[in-house]
Amino acid sequence: MPKPIKKRIEKKTTPEEGLKGTVEDLKVRLKQRQRILVYSLIIFSALTVAVVSFVLYNKATANRASDLELEGYRLFHGDYATQSVSPEDRYKKALKMFQDSYEKKKKPHVLLYIAYCYYELGKYDESIKTLKELNNQFSDPQIISLSYYKMAMTYVKKGDMENALNSLKNLSSIKNSPLQDVALMESGKILDHIGKKEEAKSKYKELINNFQKSALANEAKVRLGE
Repeated sequence: MPKPIKKRIEKKTTPEEGLKGTVEDLKVRLKQRQRILVYSLIIFSALTVAVVSFVLYNKATANRASDLELEGYRLFHGDYATQSVSPEDRYKKALKMFQDSYEKKKKPHVLLYIAYCYYELGKYDESIKTLKELNNQFSDPQIISLSYYKMAMTYVKKGDMENALNSLKNLSSIKNSPLQDVALMESGKILDHIGKKEEAKSKYKELINNFQKSALANEAKVRLGE
């Protein structure tokens, strides 16, 4: 005979047990939310500390960069307190100060002075390389004008008149450059030096016509024999 099928008796949940289960479930959820809240507060606090630390670090770094920059200027220009140091040692120390300052905070005029230091130390290739880096990374027309002028004079020191003239040409092309008249004068001098007299005269005439109030206009007239 087949065994009789026993009916499964469903266990009935009393209202008290159902309430108890609901309370336990709520406790678990509350604990989970509390953990999430605690983690969120920890993360928020960590981010706050990180941001504050970053701001303070940047400020301290900027201050340190400025201190190094100032010391570099004192050494380069021979402040009274550094006059007992030989010029070569001053330029070497100034170079180190400017390099350390630039490493902490990138400023175009600091990079310009790094090039100046190399120039004074006779390291013309390093000076030109630094000036090219400046011209590629920054756009301040006044700083770039000084950079191209120094580059031209450095090429002259190297005896590379072609690149010197190209640098002065770049300087002349900078709109509102305060050294456009200087570029014309120096171009004329170089052209005179290499025997291109007519081209030199053209530069002097351009200077006189375009920069009548320039202090160099009178010198250009003298060079033209006027």
